Amino acid sequence: MNFAQLRAFQAIATHRTFSEAAQALGVSQPAITQHVKALEEAVGARLFLRTGAGIELTPDGRDLLPRVRQVMLMLDDIGARMDEGRALSTGYLALGLCAPYVAMPILQRFTTLHPGIRLDVRLENSSVLLDLVAQHRVDVAIATLQAPHPDFACDRLLSQEVLVLVHEGHPWWGRDKIEVAELRGQRLVLREAGSMTRHLFEGALAARGVPISPHLVLGSREAVKEAVAAKIGLGIVLNRELGCDPRLHAVAIADAPARADEYLVTRRETRPLGAVAAFATAARTVFGAPVVTDGQPT
Repeated sequence: MNFAQLRAFQAIATHRTFSEAAQALGVSQPAITQHVKALEEAVGARLFLRTGAGIELTPDGRDLLPRVRQVMLMLDDIGARMDEGRALSTGYLALGLCAPYVAMPILQRFTTLHPGIRLDVRLENSSVLLDLVAQHRVDVAIATLQAPHPDFACDRLLSQEVLVLVHEGHPWWGRDKIEVAELRGQRLVLREAGSMTRHLFEGALAARGVPISPHLVLGSREAVKEAVAAKIGLGIVLNRELGCDPRLHAVAIADAPARADEYLVTRRETRPLGAVAAFATAARTVFGAPVVTDGQPT
């Protein structure tokens, strides 16, 4: 068993195809295949199964993955500690984002300080991101949550509020606020069911007894914005994700505000290690946020 084999195993577990894993590592697909074969022989178990959807981890593979990821982060951490500047010069970090507008200042600082760290970034809604962290497929997630998740280490970064998006020509264009009752009967364009923004919005309206039925459901905030601009209906967005589109205007819900926080989410055992710790430090520097573990500041 060697480092190259462990790195190949982690890449396949993350990307779920041999070809994408090889591309991410900058090696040939036969090399990846050979590394995995040698690792399976070393541990005496099959680690992956081919399915119609791609590659899936076997139970032995799922058991091995968190150990492999922790070992690799520890090696990065040891290397940094042995260096006089305690700087990470190489490594790998898998990031999951639901709010790129929040994440980009952190990414800018992190990549400036640690240009040798290779990043693998994916965009998903918050509920999917938590699953990916739990499955050890993402090292760090920036997710919208109503409270710190008890299963993870969470750093609170900032608060956000759900706003209603309207298009030019709508009677609410130019208004700052609306009452929740005014949403009754409006044609709405919403995100998918797993979206935290939608969850917050629907919860606030349900608490006030205002039923809604989405006219159109779309899988990204960008698609929602375009649908509103096209005057298909009204949308919702978190205030930091509004952007500067002159075709759109946002109004607050005066009597039923829906708010949540953006958190940096990691697994507890990897939180103090290598690139994970460095990314959390960059996030705290950008937002001045306290570290939160199990819901309590440390």
